[in-house]
Order: sequence, then structure tokens, then C-alpha cells
Amino acid sequence: MSIVTEKKQVLTNEELETLKDLQNKTQALIQELGEIELSRLQLNDRYEAAKEFLKELQATELEYTKSLSEKYGKSQINPETGEISKIE
Repeated sequence: MSIVTEKKQVLTNEELETLKDLQNKTQALIQELGEIELSRLQLNDRYEAAKEFLKELQATELEYTKSLSEKYGKSQINPETGEISKIE
């Protein structure tokens, strides 16, 4: 009985370089996608914070407008000069 051993085949240098290049590009893509996702999450957090700030700003503005209206009646106010003109 004879034992036949197969000689191991080895990639050519060009094939090995191509394989390594593909692996490096795949890793770079995975890293890029991860960074994009992280940026997206951070941007979403900023967006939600800005929406909350807008709600608070609108509520403050409404409250302030009501207080001015109660104090000065129906009027128009020049925000540059503070001049108040009654509206009839």
C-alpha cells in the first residue's frame, strides 16, 4: 500500500497581494461604516436636542408675548428700539 501525499499549493505573490488588498479594503469599509453610523447617531442626538430647545423657546416666547400684551394691551413693539405703538 502506498501513501500519496499532495503537495500544498501556494498562491502566487500577485494573488496573495490581491487577497490582502481586498481584506484591507473590507476592513476600511467596515471602519468607515462604523464612523458614519456614529456620526449619524450623534447628529440625531443634536437634532432631538434642537427640537426640544425649539419647544422651550416657543413656550418662553408665548409666555413673554402674553405678559407684554397684558401689560401694554394690543400693541406693536419695535424690537430694535423698544417703541410701543398701540393697535386699535
